[in-house]
Amino acid sequence: MADLSKELSGKDVFSRFPTEVLVQLEDYSLSRRLEEGEHLCRQGEVWPYVVYLAEGLLNWSMVSSGGKEHQLFKVKCGDVFWAHSIFDDQPMPASLFADGQVLSYIWSRDTILPLLMKYPRAMWDIPKKLTGTMRSAREIIYGLAFQPVASRLAGYILDNLESSGQDSFSRDMTLEEIANVLATSAEVVCRLLYQFQTDGILKITRTQISLEDQLALEKLRTLS
Repeated sequence: MADLSKELSGKDVFSRFPTEVLVQLEDYSLSRRLEEGEHLCRQGEVWPYVVYLAEGLLNWSMVSSGGKEHQLFKVKCGDVFWAHSIFDDQPMPASLFADGQVLSYIWSRDTILPLLMKYPRAMWDIPKKLTGTMRSAREIIYGLAFQPVASRLAGYILDNLESSGQDSFSRDMTLEEIANVLATSAEVVCRLLYQFQTDGILKITRTQISLEDQLALEKLRTLS
C-alpha cells in the first residue's frame, strides 16, 4: 500500500503518534492478504494484535455453545481493529475472517504497547474507541433480544439498499449467511422474504432484491 503511514495519521490512536513513529510502524507492519473465508484469528485463540484493514471487509463472527454461528459486525476498509487479547491475554470471543479478498496490516502487542506507554494521549483514545464498540454491541444484542425477526430482516434490507444507493441490491449472501447476521434460521429468512414479496413490499429474483414499497418496509423495521 502506498504511504501507509499517511493513512494511519488520520486514524484514532495512531493520529497521536508523531510522523517519524508512523513511518517506523509502516516498516514494522506485517501485511496479510486473505481470500474469501480465510481467518485472521479464530474464536478461542489468544491473538494480541492490531489490524488496519487496507482493502476489503472482515467478518467478526461468534459461535454459540450450541454451535450456531452469528455475525456481529463487519470491519470495513479503513478501519482499525484492536484485538481483545492485547489487553487481557484471554482468548478471542469471536473470529475474524475475510469477506472476499482482503489486504490487512498487522502489528503485535510488543510493537504497539511501548508506543502507547510513551504517548499517553494515544492510550486515552483506546478506552474511548472500545467504549464505542461496546455501545454498538449493546445495540446489536438489544435488537436480537427484543426485535422480531421480520423487523431485523427489514432493517437488514434497508441498510443494504442505502449502501447500494439504489432501489435494489445484489443477493451476494446466502440465506444461511443472512440468517447468521439476524440470529435466526435460513428457513425463517426464506419464508419472510417471500412473504414480503407476496405482500408487494419486495421483488425477489435469483440475483437481486428490489424495493417495491419502502414505507411498508420501514414500518416493518419499527416493529417491536
